Amino acid sequence: MITQEFEQVHIPEIKLSPKAASVERIAGVIGGLGILLCLAGFFAERQQFFQSYLFAFLYWAGFAFGGLGILLLNNVVGGKWGVTARRFLVAQMRTLPLIALFFVVLLFGMKYLYPWTHADLVQNNEFLKHKAGYLNTPFFIIRAVIYFAIFYLIGMRLNKWYDLQDETGDFGLREKLRAFSAPMLLVYVLACTFAYIDWILSADAQYYSTVYGGMLMIGNVLQTFALTNLVIVLASKGDRFGGRINARILHDLGNLMFAFTIFWSYLSASQLIITWPANLPQELSWYADRTGGFWRVLCVVVALSMFLIPFLALLSQQRKRDPRRLMRVAIWLLCARIIDLFWIVEPTFRNHSAGALLGTSKGFTMYWTDFAAFFGLGGIWVYVFIGQLRRSPLLPLRDGRVQAAMPEEVIA
Repeated sequence: MITQEFEQVHIPEIKLSPKAASVERIAGVIGGLGILLCLAGFFAERQQFFQSYLFAFLYWAGFAFGGLGILLLNNVVGGKWGVTARRFLVAQMRTLPLIALFFVVLLFGMKYLYPWTHADLVQNNEFLKHKAGYLNTPFFIIRAVIYFAIFYLIGMRLNKWYDLQDETGDFGLREKLRAFSAPMLLVYVLACTFAYIDWILSADAQYYSTVYGGMLMIGNVLQTFALTNLVIVLASKGDRFGGRINARILHDLGNLMFAFTIFWSYLSASQLIITWPANLPQELSWYADRTGGFWRVLCVVVALSMFLIPFLALLSQQRKRDPRRLMRVAIWLLCARIIDLFWIVEPTFRNHSAGALLGTSKGFTMYWTDFAAFFGLGGIWVYVFIGQLRRSPLLPLRDGRVQAAMPEEVIA
């Protein structure tokens, strides 16, 4: 029996502190300068620019895709942590139109990234010729439109129901969200898997992996949890939430970050375990590109920074309940994910596999456009993200699962 009092819970309208406006302006300035440098890179070193742009796009798009995925997951499995983190996840999800705009720029550089866009290469390469029915420019664009349409329509429906719950406090919306999110979670996983195969893996003419899309999707979820934990801790300083963001909630979010660290590691190891013993040259080349020269050092750094160090750090119950210590782990994972994605994306173009086909084989190399694209897209994304956070109260207004904590649970 649902009590009337539970249905009519009302939460104070807590907004971002004034400091957020300064961060928003700084992010906008950095993003604007980065975009100007990107324009210079586009005209000066177009091939290098698009290689850098793909890496930057995938990192910042990961927050929008990850926010949508976590919202669907929480609607299905429940948990107060998802209600408390909802506004922060919704703000990330609402950047999807910006991510779609970023992707449009990527379409102008397809010939610099994907060997299958060159008819002469397709005719002379058996792997590309075999995949020509799927890997061709018109079908690639059509699939991309479908992916973004799926993400946008799912996100729009979730956002509509969340806003309606704020207005009416209708408890029945929780069941509607659960019934909608369960099948949509499957659709989301499939769309993400195919999107990452299209956008990254298709640049490697020879490699096959059914784990690849899932590995990148879970990496997105992990970086999204890291950013959410970081922003929640910063936004709740001085007990601005009246105890509603407390050690118990942080502990749950820390546990989820820990769980997805293990899940990401499991998928990464599974791909290696499946590929390496098979000893097929066309598949081993993917790992050969990433374990030669200085790339081997980055491989070790990824293993340590994405798994071992956060795994050991998040074993501690106290660290997950302490906002400052949890924030440090979150920052660590955000930085580690940058290295991880760079290691996944760039060897394709700067080593011998796809790089040889496209004429860009140089071994380990870093370009100035790597930084310009990363900070350009990142500055604009952070500007839009904070703007989305500033539009609404930071906690759902009429959800009975958001409750005040006991005084001893309040974080400093």
